Amino acid sequence: MGIETKYEYIYYTILDVDGILELLREAGAIDGMIDTLTIQERHTIWKDSLNKLFKDSKDYTVNNFRVDEIRYCDDIKQWSHRNRQHKECPVFVKYNDKQPVKVEGEGYMFCLYEKKEDNSYESELLSQRYNGNETMYNYEVHGIEPPDWSVNNVLAGAGGRL
Repeated sequence: MGIETKYEYIYYTILDVDGILELLREAGAIDGMIDTLTIQERHTIWKDSLNKLFKDSKDYTVNNFRVDEIRYCDDIKQWSHRNRQHKECPVFVKYNDKQPVKVEGEGYMFCLYEKKEDNSYESELLSQRYNGNETMYNYEVHGIEPPDWSVNNVLAGAGGRL
């Protein structure tokens, strides 16, 4: 029996103009905002700034969040209600403790995704040093004994199972 979930959970941070200015100030990117920038260039600066604050946060629960896309919403409460009707539940994430959670009004919505931790060191070690031989890698790195596949002891080598 599986666990059934009612909604697909999607993570968001919502900031108004004052919140974006505070974000840029905290990320040290306030100098990069010039009036001559296009909307796309502004979004890139906002995205990079928010990603930096998530990555450098002392709160480990938000370290893996990254910005996927940015869009403007003029009625957050109505948008949230509409998404819940379509079985998508927005989860509002704060990038720090001072940021208020904005669930109504207008603002820029930063759609987030959770970056999965990658074990690039282990996979690189496995591919380079052990040429993909997981048995030798597990034995030397983790101390896991390889199974005894000798002709006389095949059943015992497989853990006593067929």
